[in-house]
Amino acid sequence: MDIPSLFMIPSAVSSGKVHSVFPNSTDADFDFARSSTATRVNSNGLIESVASGQARLNYEIEGGLVNTKPSLLLEPQSTNLVTYSEDYTQSVWAKENITVTSNAVISPDGTQNASILTDTSTNGQHRITTLALFSADGNNRVFSVFVKKGTSRYCAINHVAGFTSSVNTVIFDFDTASYVATGRSDYIDEVFTPKHYGNGWYKISFRSDLNTAAYNRLSIGLSNGTSYTDTNYAGTGATVFVWGGQVEQQSYCTSYIPTNGSTQTRSGETCNGAGTSSILPSEEGILYVEAKALVDGLSAREISLSSGSSSNAIRLRYSSDVSRFQAFMRSGGGTIQALSRSAKPQDVYRKIAIEYNSTEFAMWIDGTKEATVATTSTPIGLSELEFYLNSSFPFYGKIRDIRVYNTKEMTDSEVDILLTKITS
Repeated sequence: MDIPSLFMIPSAVSSGKVHSVFPNSTDADFDFARSSTATRVNSNGLIESVASGQARLNYEIEGGLVNTKPSLLLEPQSTNLVTYSEDYTQSVWAKENITVTSNAVISPDGTQNASILTDTSTNGQHRITTLALFSADGNNRVFSVFVKKGTSRYCAINHVAGFTSSVNTVIFDFDTASYVATGRSDYIDEVFTPKHYGNGWYKISFRSDLNTAAYNRLSIGLSNGTSYTDTNYAGTGATVFVWGGQVEQQSYCTSYIPTNGSTQTRSGETCNGAGTSSILPSEEGILYVEAKALVDGLSAREISLSSGSSSNAIRLRYSSDVSRFQAFMRSGGGTIQALSRSAKPQDVYRKIAIEYNSTEFAMWIDGTKEATVATTSTPIGLSELEFYLNSSFPFYGKIRDIRVYNTKEMTDSEVDILLTKITS
């Protein structure tokens, strides 16, 4: 039968718990932890705060439209170094040939708390800039802000390293929803795809690898479309709407962390402990996941079935190598069976199934059997389904579906049909 032994789609959460759909038992629920508040995108497409200890059912915004199917969002700890992420009238934001009008337009959180930046007629840079956010410490940073078109076609964000220099610049074109120019690209490690949040709002961001300069600051402003630092750029009274400035010591952009007078930290999240040995099959089974990672590569992240130790485990790994998936099986502390498939970006939704029995260990991705190896044994006493492996390699990403099947009573043909159906 193709009824899962355990089945969780993100649909019901409570304090400290993510509830599975089947079986209807507390043994099938995940233990969830996060010691701070965090934000999510709700079913109306608005950014909202979620209490500490509460898992986030996050609704993807795709092409400016809200997907009706939520995902479970799991993220690492991160800090927004910008002390006033929404109030740009504060003195921590220096104004250069620009005026700020606060609470002038509806922001991505659905309230009227976004600002208008209006340039003056003075030649030069037209921007607002934070005080120094961090020193020369060797760490990369991700710079991001939400922007919306006013009367200016272009806006820009910038990593300022020094009192006057504009080092890393990304210029955004609202009409094409794309970046049109950068400055000092030798210091820009990665420019992230603009994300449309609906109602004209975009989140634009980049990672800067200039990590040895002092007085590092975030700057947001208007542009003539070809330059951000051109001293001959004469302002015309053009406008752009801004909200949600953020700088993180991360290799990629995470969810918005609001601030109001000081830096704020979102705690890392864990989700584990679903299942028992009577629910999860050890002899023959399938671990199925529909998910995407927050970033392609950079670190190893795992989803696992285990006995509570790595000696008996089925593991799906999002590899530290870009566009590579791996799977591992181990029985009784013996030899680790390994599978690998490359050329598959991790930061898009994938339907992945790991099949295990006493003769074969196989990995299916998006309807195709991608890798297989012969085996003679399976793990013993699988009892835990977790978004890590025994507290190591935590999975950070977005999960739409996770299931475990017991295939002991199924024929090989029935198993192949099931695997094709669920991963296609």
